[in-house]
Amino acid sequence: MSLLKTSSQQMVSAQREEAFTKLRQFYTDSGQEGETLTSSSPEMLSGTRSLAARRAYLVRLAYKPETMVSAISLITPPELCWATKHYPFNWEMYASLIASHSKIIDVTNKGSNPTPRCSFINALKGAYLEGILPSPQIVLSSSAYCEGVSYVFEELAEEFNVPHIHLDIPSYSDELGVSNMAKQLEKAFWQMSELNGLAETEAELSLRKTMYLSTKAKQTYNEICEIRDKLAPLNLGLEPLHWHFLFSALWGDESGVRICDSIKADIESLIANESWRVKYTEGLPIAIFSLIEYGRTNLYKKMLKHNAFCSFEGANYLGKPSLLNLNEIYETPLSKLFANMAKNLVDTPMRGGSLNESTDTYMLDAKKRGSEGLVIYSHEQCQMLAPRLHVVESKAVEHGLKAISLNGDCILGIPPGPAGIRLGTFLDTLREPQKITQPNNLDIIDNQLNGSKKKNLRVGVDFGSGYSKYSIVDSANNIVMQRLVNSGIDYEAILNLVKTQINTDKEYSIAITGVGSDNPNFSHLWQKQITEISALINAIRNLFETTKELVVVDIGTQDVKIVKFDGQQSSPWINTNKSCGAGTGMVLAQILERWQQSIPSMTFQKLDELASKAQKAELINTTCGIFAVTNVISALVQADDARRSVILKGVYQYLATQAIKLLPASNQNGCRLVLTGGLANHQTLRTVFREKGFELASIPKSIHPQFLVSYGAALSI
Repeated sequence: MSLLKTSSQQMVSAQREEAFTKLRQFYTDSGQEGETLTSSSPEMLSGTRSLAARRAYLVRLAYKPETMVSAISLITPPELCWATKHYPFNWEMYASLIASHSKIIDVTNKGSNPTPRCSFINALKGAYLEGILPSPQIVLSSSAYCEGVSYVFEELAEEFNVPHIHLDIPSYSDELGVSNMAKQLEKAFWQMSELNGLAETEAELSLRKTMYLSTKAKQTYNEICEIRDKLAPLNLGLEPLHWHFLFSALWGDESGVRICDSIKADIESLIANESWRVKYTEGLPIAIFSLIEYGRTNLYKKMLKHNAFCSFEGANYLGKPSLLNLNEIYETPLSKLFANMAKNLVDTPMRGGSLNESTDTYMLDAKKRGSEGLVIYSHEQCQMLAPRLHVVESKAVEHGLKAISLNGDCILGIPPGPAGIRLGTFLDTLREPQKITQPNNLDIIDNQLNGSKKKNLRVGVDFGSGYSKYSIVDSANNIVMQRLVNSGIDYEAILNLVKTQINTDKEYSIAITGVGSDNPNFSHLWQKQITEISALINAIRNLFETTKELVVVDIGTQDVKIVKFDGQQSSPWINTNKSCGAGTGMVLAQILERWQQSIPSMTFQKLDELASKAQKAELINTTCGIFAVTNVISALVQADDARRSVILKGVYQYLATQAIKLLPASNQNGCRLVLTGGLANHQTLRTVFREKGFELASIPKSIHPQFLVSYGAALSI
């Protein structure tokens, strides 16, 4: 061994030992609460537990001073590593492992820069800056529809002072592309062999053995897929087997064969018992598109609560790989081995540019697995997913697969608020909604209980971030009482207050919805919990039973909910604002709060009256709710009464514009609309929507739009 190589190895060893010491310190604090996929839905199969253990072992090996390690990206053939006697260390998988830790936000921020890029890249760079990322001997990356991966791999290779090999995978599959890819793979193989000091004969024999093991494992993997196809829908919990295999980097290792055999045996054991069809097909089968969210989130818990299981998953799914003949691998020319490796890279589903064709295949496979709906995680700043999401949603509709897109982040997790509401509602609506009988009469008796209508009372409580609402309906769906209370943060106290205000000796049931309604600490006080959107759907279907097409815009204090109905029997289209309060009632509420500091008698109604006097509106040019408030307050301070009216009308214009952005594209220039929420009766807001071409439908029987969600919650009992 040369003196230079010995010195380089000593530097790598010292860095790894220091990185492992820092990693142990890193994991001493775990203060962030929340669920991960593993904690919410532990692996059912012993084979996947073995796979997870092997993956963890490979991470540990990356810290061992003496091991030869190749850092790889997601779509990089691990066969190159095993064949050249490097342990593959999947950097994307590493980022997913540290994503479950409480310090991940700090690490990601440390690795970020002013240019927006995905959190995986930021987390990886942050791990390097934190000193917990071990140095490899070589860095191997590939184009996976994301240029950012190759750039950060190049950057880290320079930081570690190690070689970087990049594989440029063509976006479209054709004979020339496969041929060029094979040449790149062959060149990379010999470079990596030379780096590890392998003689040509030894390297060739190692490659053949690796390809034999890889092919054998993939044969069994295909058989696993065929079993799942044949017995679909087969409930294996939320285990994302495609994800496991793509991240495991075990193709070409002996453990890949062993684990595939184990998983196949596990599934065969499950279905050997005659009762398997009852036990392992119960539940709600769903497909999951895009990357699994690795960071902490309670969405897994919500899926389990609805007894949902993953029947098909992945932008990462492998499809059907092209397999070599096992009997010929040791005799066939090396060029054929590289060609096979290249073809599988180029043909990997959902990775190339032929989106329509590959998405058609995806939807057909998802339906073949019995999926009743498709959950899409549209991760922010993900170059790989961004071009695909519109096609995926469109193809889902085209194939009759109901879909929902949840915005969030694969490393930092998905905000549980709007995403949780939408996911819960979506899972509810995958089952055919129950028909609600249209009431004969809706008499509103405000703030009192009519003695003749106390039988079989149902109470719907809508916990809002600003105000909580409750509605009481009788057995004929007549409204008996509706009230508004300040929310605060103690929702158990609100429920007790509601019970006190009802003050009846007749039996009644309570359904709750809204912020914090899934808190188990006061589950003894209610009979049913439902999402806000599900409650809103109940109310609209009840009140607009004969209306086939209708869009509902619900502007709350902290969120905006959109529900589009295309006929009573179809599941409605749903959208919400994401993680920002822009366009919500929060903007007007904060303006009112500031104004009341100098004029305590100022009210929402007076703000509306002031705004309605204006003949024009001042433009509020921001997509941020915080800046909107800051800009408006600053302008109001300097304005006279006439200009204040113009500014306030601009606020209503801003609220409407932000809400319209959330509508389906086909409805953004006008449609029949129902406004709900606390601001829905503000005349200025209604005028702005009309000016923008919308026809506003009146809510039947004079129900105040602020109580529609609580009314729908009561109807759910």
